[in-house]
Amino acid sequence: MALAVLRLVFDRSLLTFDAARHRHLYDGKQLIGVTTALGMISKGDAITQWAVNQSLEFLTNAFAQEGEYAPEEIQAFLLQAKYAWRAKRDEAADIGTQAHNWIESYLKGENPDLIWPKHPAVRKSCEAAVKWTEAHHWQTIEIEKQVYHPKLGYAGILDWWVFIDGVPSIPDWKTSKAIYSTHRYQTAAYLKAVELETREYIRNRWVLRIDKSTGEFEDVKLQRGTLADDWRCFKAALALYKREKQLKEEK
Repeated sequence: MALAVLRLVFDRSLLTFDAARHRHLYDGKQLIGVTTALGMISKGDAITQWAVNQSLEFLTNAFAQEGEYAPEEIQAFLLQAKYAWRAKRDEAADIGTQAHNWIESYLKGENPDLIWPKHPAVRKSCEAAVKWTEAHHWQTIEIEKQVYHPKLGYAGILDWWVFIDGVPSIPDWKTSKAIYSTHRYQTAAYLKAVELETREYIRNRWVLRIDKSTGEFEDVKLQRGTLADDWRCFKAALALYKREKQLKEEK
């Protein structure tokens, strides 16, 4: 089904991605990343509490051995505890990246014999993803597609553009601890950019979350009726990001 909208044509050869700096560019000009704009939306106290928990866990392990500790040892422990969250964050990010890359390879048909990752958490994630795909009929249109909205000046890379059970959809794989509202807005931004460029009608969005620790799977199907509100929220976050950036530059 084609959309009866004016298509904003752009030269795709001018749209590039600097992987080292994680920057989207059009004709050399840096664009606003979808996730960068959504960084303006707070996830509440969950992230703060998680960081505190990492420090407490580190100190609990550090002082598990009985005995006296010199002041300099205590100071060293406290300093390490201060930044314990970074190590945990990087470890989680690495697991998420490995799982994401394996799933991408699987969807492309590059791993027909299902050679599983060795890391137990990565394997759990990949097994859950395969189990979900086996429960649905799917036909890939594009994987890892870089999208660009020339009017609003944002860009991003969507995970998957696909027919799921015969319905054109844009799913996004997540290895986060929960499904957040920003995931809805992220997929709305991807969908709008794809439709603007291709004039193809996309009915559904999906958020596919895998718990890295347990391998449990959570899927949320976002039907077309939810798009308008989610798109409005993304544009609000984008406008806030642009205004904050402008104010910083004025200083």
